[in-house]
Amino acid sequence: MNEFEKQAEILTKLAQLMLDQVNGPYESITCEYEFVERYGKVSSTFSIVLGGLQTYPDTAPGFATENLELCLKLRGLMRGHTGGEWTSFTLSFDASGKAKTKFNYS
Repeated sequence: MNEFEKQAEILTKLAQLMLDQVNGPYESITCEYEFVERYGKVSSTFSIVLGGLQTYPDTAPGFATENLELCLKLRGLMRGHTGGEWTSFTLSFDASGKAKTKFNYS
């Protein structure tokens, strides 16, 4: 498996973690990840939009820990592959289930 495939596999796992948190319809679901340099950790904020209202539901036990582990692994792979270090990224789904990612570098 090449580096790009490894990164895609991690993003797929992160996406599945998000989808596992949703029990019903949605207009969009989003998870924002931010690397906290001071602590060498990644924080995440999960939200769902339904009926035009954004909510921040409780997540299942282990969600934050799995996110942290996967994000740190992804960051390391991307740094090794491209030399870039993202400071944050957003993974989101629209109502049709189409995924989108946006990485921020500073």
